[in-house]
Amino acid sequence: MWHIRRFEELSLEELAEILRLRQRVFILEQESLFEDIDGRDGEAVHIFHQEDGEIKSYCRVMQADKIVIGRVLVNPDYRREGRGKELFDYALAHVKQEYPSTPVVITAMCYLEDFYETFGFRRISERYDIAGHQHVDMALEQ
Repeated sequence: MWHIRRFEELSLEELAEILRLRQRVFILEQESLFEDIDGRDGEAVHIFHQEDGEIKSYCRVMQADKIVIGRVLVNPDYRREGRGKELFDYALAHVKQEYPSTPVVITAMCYLEDFYETFGFRRISERYDIAGHQHVDMALEQ
């Protein structure tokens, strides 16, 4: 089941699982020491797929002068099942419906650039380092 929730709509259990998954993937698995809990979750919309009480995939959407889709992850226990594509399809459909004329950007790890290109994103920056990993900024072609 898909969920789209504002921060205040998340249950404590959902929030705890989201933060645990983000720590597991971004901090432990990727060995990236960065401030994942950055104080911006309260202004984000949180999109996640949950089955049997367990979150399988997650991302957050931030809206200002542009839409930023970030913290994109698939639970490591459920990878190689097409869940990343399902998540991004769902998130983009939500963004296009709610913010149809607002530009959409992402910060992508370089090894995922080809994946995001399949959704219509194109690189708009040179490579740069975040916590020891090469990233690029990408924008959705409208």
